[in-house]
Amino acid sequence: MDITGKWSIAAVQVFNEKAEKLEWLTAKEIMGDDNAEDYLKESLAYHYIFTEDGRVLVCMPVPKDATKEEIDEALSSGEITLYDESTMILEKKAWKEEDGKLYFDTQIKGEVLGEEVSSWQEIKETADGIELEAFRLVRA
Repeated sequence: MDITGKWSIAAVQVFNEKAEKLEWLTAKEIMGDDNAEDYLKESLAYHYIFTEDGRVLVCMPVPKDATKEEIDEALSSGEITLYDESTMILEKKAWKEEDGKLYFDTQIKGEVLGEEVSSWQEIKETADGIELEAFRLVRA
């Protein structure tokens, strides 16, 4: 599967406290839920851009209320990096293909029972896109 290009979030895996389990909620369900956390709703505007050179750019729209002066100041201080005029890069990560499988570098370091655990997580193909961490992504 060719994953290069721009992907948007179609669903998010969240913990259902009543059922005490993880479940997938679509972007539409989250946006229609008055009790959904603001950060969760805001994350639905994020995009993942997979480049041919193995980078993953996690991007979000520049806030509409940001003035040109504020943006210029944040750029010059290195606080933000723009992808284009209306999109800023939040994170730069990596992806790779190995033995016919796709992987995403979560950049999460750790160990289990004294053994180092890889930060690379397999990207799973779904019927309409891919699954990455707690997100289901579709082509934008």
